[in-house]
Amino acid sequence: MATAIHIERVPPPDLHLPLSPNTVNVRIIDTTTSMLCKADYFLSPTIGNLHELYCNAFAFLVENPRTGQKLVFDLGVRKDWENLATPMVERLLAQGFRINVEKGVSEILQEEHVALEDIDAIIWSHWHFDHIGDPSTFPETTSLVVGPGTLAAKLPPWPENLASTLTASDIRGREVREISSAEFTLKIGRFRALDYFNDGSFYLLDVPGHAIGHICGLARTTENSFILMGADTCHHGGQYRPSPYVPLPESIKPHPRGDSVTAGPNETCPCSIFEELHPNPAEYRTQQFYSIRVREDGGSVAFNVQDAKDSIAGLQEFDAADNVLVVCAHDASLKGIIDVFPQYANAWKDGEWKEKGRWRFLGDWEIPDHKV
Repeated sequence: MATAIHIERVPPPDLHLPLSPNTVNVRIIDTTTSMLCKADYFLSPTIGNLHELYCNAFAFLVENPRTGQKLVFDLGVRKDWENLATPMVERLLAQGFRINVEKGVSEILQEEHVALEDIDAIIWSHWHFDHIGDPSTFPETTSLVVGPGTLAAKLPPWPENLASTLTASDIRGREVREISSAEFTLKIGRFRALDYFNDGSFYLLDVPGHAIGHICGLARTTENSFILMGADTCHHGGQYRPSPYVPLPESIKPHPRGDSVTAGPNETCPCSIFEELHPNPAEYRTQQFYSIRVREDGGSVAFNVQDAKDSIAGLQEFDAADNVLVVCAHDASLKGIIDVFPQYANAWKDGEWKEKGRWRFLGDWEIPDHKV
C-alpha cells in the first residue's frame, strides 16, 4: 500500500459570482428515468469492473418568488420513448440502451398539485433524447427555450428533416425561443452567462462541447449559495473528480460502498486503494479518473471534444467552490443524499449534500482483495 502523502489543495480561480439579494426556489426532480448502457460509450478508459453505466435523469423546477414565474429545466426521457424519432429509437436499440421511465415530468408535477398552466417555460439544456422529455404534455402557453444554434441544427423536425432527432410534437403550437450567442453578456467562472430573470437569481451558462447549444443553469439558492445544473457537461463523477482544487483525501468516511455487503456504513475507506485503478497512478489524488471516450473513427458523445474537455475543466472550478452544489443530469450517486421534488433544495448547505455526495462515485468500482 502506498505511503500517505500530504497533498496541498491548489486554490481555485475566482468564479466572480455576481452579488444579488434575490434567490429562486429550486426543486430537483427525479424524472423516474432509468438507463443502462455501455460505459465505454461515454467514458475512457475502462476502470475496474465498471462496464455498464447506470444513469438516472434529474430535472429542476425553478420558481421566482418575486415575479411568480416558474420554469422547468430539462425533462428527462419521455415516458413513451418508443415514440421518439424513428432513427433515434433505432440508434438506441443498436447501441444496447435499456430504458425505463415510470412517469413523465408533467405527471410528477401534477401529482403534487403544480398546475402545468403555471409553468412559463421549459428550458432544454440541449436537444438530446434524455433531456427533451415530451413537451406536448404541457400547455401550449408554456414556451420552449433552447441554446444557441439549436434551431438551425434541428429544425425542421423529423421526418421532414431526416437528420433531426426532434419530432413535430416537441415544438408544435408553442413559442420556441433560442437564446442567441450575443445574449451571454456576463461571465461567471470561465463560462459566458445570461441573467435570465434580470434580477441576479438565475443564470443560463453557455457550456459548449457536448452538443450544439448545450447550456447549464446556475440558481442562487441563498444570497451566497448556488446550485449548478450541470446537464451533460459530464456523465460520471470520475470525469471531473478529483482535481488539483479538490484532491482525493487520504481516507473517506462514510465508506463509498457503505450500502454493500463488503463495507459497513461506519467503515473508513483508505483512498490509497484507488491508486491501482487510476490511469495515471502518480496523479491519482489530483487528476480525474475518466476522460471523454473518443472512438478510433473519431466519433464521440461530444460534438466538440476539446470544447467539452475545457467545459469539464470549468466545472471543476465550480465544484471547488464551497458555496456551489454541482448536480449533473445523470449523477445517480446523489440519490439518497439530496432531497428531491416535492421537497426544496435551497437548504442544501445545511444538509451537507456536497460533502456527503462528493466521493460516492468511487463506490462504482469493486477492487479485488480490498473492501471497497
